[in-house]
Amino acid sequence: MQLLRLLLGLALTIVLPLFLQGCSLLNNRDANTPDQVIEQYLLALEKKDKHLMLQLVPGSYAADQAAEDKIDQFGGYKIQERQVNYIKPKTVFLIANVKGLYVNSDGVRKKFEDRLTIAYEGGGFLQSYQGRWCLLLGKGNVPPPEVQSAEPQTAPLKKSR
Repeated sequence: MQLLRLLLGLALTIVLPLFLQGCSLLNNRDANTPDQVIEQYLLALEKKDKHLMLQLVPGSYAADQAAEDKIDQFGGYKIQERQVNYIKPKTVFLIANVKGLYVNSDGVRKKFEDRLTIAYEGGGFLQSYQGRWCLLLGKGNVPPPEVQSAEPQTAPLKKSR
């Protein structure tokens, strides 16, 4: 009986960390940086590859239709002269305004403008899984932040006694 416990303990000591490491490596629904999110998103548009785009979206989001809509709107074109401007409304959210140009099927240069919400998902309990950046597209359980222009804050006047 002791031998069985020893073997079981040894097996769990070896197999469990490998299994947990594999789980974190299978998490391919994100990118290391916000710039990588933008690059993969634009590549997915260019290739009209919905699955490549959905790899950026958290699993908790229903993004199939939203990805198809983006591809229908902008897909099949290589975006050139790209400019990305990030707005940081909250510490874990970025709004990326992406601008550029593409040449349509008639050979005419067109403007490209898109606004994306990118979020940082913190790492798990495993050291090997650091936090990653993902694209918030479609409907999910975490609403994107609302971006409002900053207004001066005034404090109410205190009455003197």
